[in-house]
Amino acid sequence: MTTSKSIRSYYQLNLFLIILLFVVCTKDKEEENNNSTLQDANEKNTNLITENSPPLECDTSSDYPSLGTGSPQSCDEIQNPQNKGTLDCRTDPSLGGYTNESNGWGSYKIIGGTIRYNETKTRVERFFKTITHGNNKKTVLTGKFKISDLSDGNTCIIQSHAGGEILQGEETGSTNRSAQFLLYASKANNNAIRLETHVTENPYTTDTGGSRNVEEFKFIEYGQVYDFVYETGYTTKGLAFSKIIVGNTERYISHSHTTERVYTRYGAYGTSDSNDITAQIEFKDVNLCRN
Repeated sequence: MTTSKSIRSYYQLNLFLIILLFVVCTKDKEEENNNSTLQDANEKNTNLITENSPPLECDTSSDYPSLGTGSPQSCDEIQNPQNKGTLDCRTDPSLGGYTNESNGWGSYKIIGGTIRYNETKTRVERFFKTITHGNNKKTVLTGKFKISDLSDGNTCIIQSHAGGEILQGEETGSTNRSAQFLLYASKANNNAIRLETHVTENPYTTDTGGSRNVEEFKFIEYGQVYDFVYETGYTTKGLAFSKIIVGNTERYISHSHTTERVYTRYGAYGTSDSNDITAQIEFKDVNLCRN
């Protein structure tokens, strides 16, 4: 009697284990199928996003406008520059302005002091033609940069300037008169470089002095090469935005105001006017594409 009871218990235990194993395997299979379906859906959505995104067209040298009579130059463009864009050079030419360097690098040297051109900060920058306001339109600036020298002041290395009438947001109806985004570099402790984003909150117009929000972005090293991407333009709803990526650090900005047009600059803009007054930024493999 005891033996029969033990045998029955043994079979019941085995049956329970078999049923439990079946349930676990079935659940794992269902989760695997669900994960596979979710992955397929994500891939399909990604493909749809890629297919529906407007194609980018990259600028050629014929796309760049002249600076016009309102922008006096202190140094001339060189023949066959290794960087793309129209040169805007307003610095003491004794420092050199723009020069081609080895291995495809272009150098932007500026010096501070009392010399000013149209009351602006000293600069050696390149810029591209504007894009006009519209839904889902943007420019994408890509390339590499390294910083060889900085003054005791702030030096802007990438910026976008919004122009024309302000269509939406802060100061709607006024005319915008200043940059909406700037990536600044300055000296930091331990021989490091601090990158900051300066983003206009209240626009500079004929009626207001404007204001900018300053945020620490990233610490980098002298002479180190960094990949960068800077996008700016208008969202699918026509609102102004910017996105900056340096190395593996990224920041997205929804601008407080949207204007009729915007264009991008890069190079070196602004130094200290006393003590250490020189700065040098180098760029390579620069391209600007738009849709």
